[in-house]
Amino acid sequence: MSFADELKKAAARDELRLHTPGHKGKLSPLDLTELTDDSFPDFALGSAQSFAAKTYGAKHLRYLCGGSSQGVKSAVYYGGGSGIVDINSHRSVFDGFKLLSKPCITVGEKNGVFPITVKDIDGALTPDIKTVVVTSPTYYGYCADVVGIRDYCKKKGLLFICDSAHGAHFGFGERLPKSVAPYCDICNLSTHKTLSALTQTALMLDNLSDSESEKLHGVVDIMGSTSPSYLLYASIDYAVRRAATEETRAHYDALCAPIEQLKREYPFLNNDDYTRPVLDCTALGVSSVELNKRLCALGVYPERVDEKRIVFIFTAEDTPGEVIRLGDALHKALEK
Repeated sequence: MSFADELKKAAARDELRLHTPGHKGKLSPLDLTELTDDSFPDFALGSAQSFAAKTYGAKHLRYLCGGSSQGVKSAVYYGGGSGIVDINSHRSVFDGFKLLSKPCITVGEKNGVFPITVKDIDGALTPDIKTVVVTSPTYYGYCADVVGIRDYCKKKGLLFICDSAHGAHFGFGERLPKSVAPYCDICNLSTHKTLSALTQTALMLDNLSDSESEKLHGVVDIMGSTSPSYLLYASIDYAVRRAATEETRAHYDALCAPIEQLKREYPFLNNDDYTRPVLDCTALGVSSVELNKRLCALGVYPERVDEKRIVFIFTAEDTPGEVIRLGDALHKALEK
């Protein structure tokens, strides 16, 4: 039985709600948390998290209601020392080191599209470094050599943290990259970014010993709310279970051909994640900002726009028809 099913059972028998939240189920009957009368079984959350850990291939897993930011800050803080990080890291990486009151050395190309490498890390390594934080995939869909970095960190005695916020869908399609989860000490995945979960949901996975994982989860408790949303938790469970089906795999496979066709028609980056087409507006000879305005006017809203590129995201909730619609919109926008 899924986490959502257990939640529905608890909501159905909770007739007179003399507890929080204050809306008493009027906004959502499934918005329950912190029940102390055993009406919601403790095993439901543990079972859901175990299923997700097994699905991704990690030893331990924790649901997050504070997004991947909560997981990243927790991982960095748990590391307890100075670190080497990608210069283009998400702000949560730098926030983690601020909370820890430890410095971090940045490597890589500022505003670049590629992840950092073993060579980058080795060139910046000093005796006081304890942690390496790698972003993979990058916002532009390029993946790091996580196996090589893992081996390097293991050899040097470094904690390897991977911010894989945009890689929650990896491993669920024939042409998709593999999940980074089995290869890191700690990693985080944003289920709300590329899976079918509600905004603010994420997963933190680790391959630490049981005792060290318990310490890490203690930090997670400090970084997060004492009133986690079971409604958000239910959406995580739904998203992971949905992603692990053959139906989802078929959806991803069906997107591949039309996206590849689109890439032959326009100058998209040759990245590792085909579900994240990144249009190179410099190669087109047009302003990315102006083209984005025209696309929005046509009802197409990209994920991100920088001074050179426009990033689009397709998920298993999209169909080949949406890819064709993007192609038509690009044709109209550029025609003008």
